[in-house]
Amino acid sequence: MKSNNEQFYKNGRRPFRKYQRLGLPGLIVVLGIMLLVYFFGDNNEEVVHTNDRNVINSFEKYEVELDRHTDGDTTQFLFNGESHSFRYLIINTPEIGRNGEKSEPYAEEALERVEEVLDNAEHIYVEFDNEITDNYDRFLVYVYADDVMVNELLVREGLATVRYIHPPNDTYVDILKKAEKEAKVEKRGLWSE
Repeated sequence: MKSNNEQFYKNGRRPFRKYQRLGLPGLIVVLGIMLLVYFFGDNNEEVVHTNDRNVINSFEKYEVELDRHTDGDTTQFLFNGESHSFRYLIINTPEIGRNGEKSEPYAEEALERVEEVLDNAEHIYVEFDNEITDNYDRFLVYVYADDVMVNELLVREGLATVRYIHPPNDTYVDILKKAEKEAKVEKRGLWSE
């Protein structure tokens, strides 16, 4: 029969029993090491590990292959041998109508422009900012068709707006705001009405 104390432990096991052999000084050392690792471990913001255990460096460009177009601000690319969804940072394009819904103005134009630019590029690169993914497990990136940042191109042509500015993912926000200001002044795309 179990003692009164043991009846409260699941399966009759006492928690942390394996640490009992360490004694108090040993336990303090283990806890100290754990705290050191927690506070002084790899806090380098430029290196982030993805779920598939690949290391991605922020602000470094990675070549990708086009898999399929989704809409003006999201594209499927082949990256590390797998297809992933990539969301363009700091911009928003009008929504494409799905399931019989009507597309928002300039949604089709934004998608067609992305298709044109990416389909004609010799090389496509993505650049990560500080945070690598969003809540939907999409990679967050600046997309380059050869040496042209597609995020900026869409904003400059009035096919996207500057939106979703979430520090620390805001490295190129000033460039994109300048492009948006130019599009407004020139009354391009979304700003023509």
